[in-house]
Amino acid sequence: MKTTRWRSALAGTMATALLSVWAPASAPASAADEASAAPTRVMVVGDSISHASVGDYSWRYFAWKHLAAAGAGVDFVGPRRAPFVGEGATWPAVYADAAFDQDHAAMWGDQLFRPRHDRDALMTTYAPDVVVVELGVNDMLWVQATAEQTQSMMRTWVTAARARVPGADFVLVEAPWTNSPVAADYNQRLAALAWEMTTSASRVVVARTTPGYVMGTGLDVKGDTYDPLHPNTSGQIKIAAAVTDALATLGVGKAYPRPLRIPAEGPRVVPVLKGSSTDTAARWTWSVPPGATSYDVWVRRPGRKWVREVRALEGTSHQVAGLRKCKPYDVRVLARKGWTLAGQDVRSPVVTAQAGPKVAGRATVRATARGRTVRTSWSAVKGACAHRVKVTVKAPGARATTRFLDVKGTSTVLRRLTRGSVVKVSVRGVGARNLTRWSEVRTVLLQR
Repeated sequence: MKTTRWRSALAGTMATALLSVWAPASAPASAADEASAAPTRVMVVGDSISHASVGDYSWRYFAWKHLAAAGAGVDFVGPRRAPFVGEGATWPAVYADAAFDQDHAAMWGDQLFRPRHDRDALMTTYAPDVVVVELGVNDMLWVQATAEQTQSMMRTWVTAARARVPGADFVLVEAPWTNSPVAADYNQRLAALAWEMTTSASRVVVARTTPGYVMGTGLDVKGDTYDPLHPNTSGQIKIAAAVTDALATLGVGKAYPRPLRIPAEGPRVVPVLKGSSTDTAARWTWSVPPGATSYDVWVRRPGRKWVREVRALEGTSHQVAGLRKCKPYDVRVLARKGWTLAGQDVRSPVVTAQAGPKVAGRATVRATARGRTVRTSWSAVKGACAHRVKVTVKAPGARATTRFLDVKGTSTVLRRLTRGSVVKVSVRGVGARNLTRWSEVRTVLLQR
């Protein structure tokens, strides 16, 4: 519900005033009044940082979840819903979690100098109560605008938007680009700009995204971005917290809870892993989760521990050559988005492959009974890694039961059988890459 009457704590410095809590002068509304009030229309206008790309949650997701949990009665508005999908990409335009109000007015590559949106149309069509403006990074990065020029362009933007929605409040989002001196200068100027532009009918506050925000610098370096600019999950939560803190000063919702809780990072879909092999090598391939750009590959060789053999592999397959015949090699993979590795909760299941020739032929089985024991042996299948023995036992007065045994050698003994049972045995060769046909069944009867 938009607050039309407000007061600020004007004691102290300009920054203190900008961070003060705005409150209605009248008595608090009743629960019935709140339930019947129209939701506050919030429009996010931004660039790629707010648009988000396929597989991301987006900071808008975490902001919406918090506002909804706080009972803020907020309606996100704007002409777009989907995240950004790059040209030529085959991913569907999906978020990590679609359960939020996805409406927004952010666009990949947007800027103040050459807007990619129609600002006047946005304001008149959606009539927002609050406009969250996250723009300026592309101006400083690509247009090479100075901090002063970017501040001036933001002033012009807000002035023009306010002409269309005179009663709207504005949240100016600091540029979350903390390793840029120009952006740091611009962010310092935002407080003065907000103070300058605030009126009794239209307030302007700053979302302070930069405190504690850390730019990523490479693989496995802890940071809040998955590349030199775009936020990963931790960065998205920090931006959401700053924006909702600013909204709270306007009477919309509550401040974001601290300490911040960061869920698992990275693409949220488990890769589907498959393995195949030849006489001396094995190859694993996997599916591509939405937003994944590379993969870490772990291999467990026979008798050894897991080793991460590859970091940030850009392909979707990995081969291990020179394998020992009939020895199991285990592989699992975990996706990355840029520098950020996904959480262990979405790593692929382990897939095992063995190298060796394909086997053929059919074993010849012998079986003899003595007392409660059946001794069985068979001719070896050439090239087999093991032999699979199928045993079916029909005890007197009972149903038949079947079990399978994998045996390295060419014989086995079945013990503690019930007297009077009928035992059927057959064998097949187990190769590294295939199985042979079952042998003929040998049947023996245990004497009572």
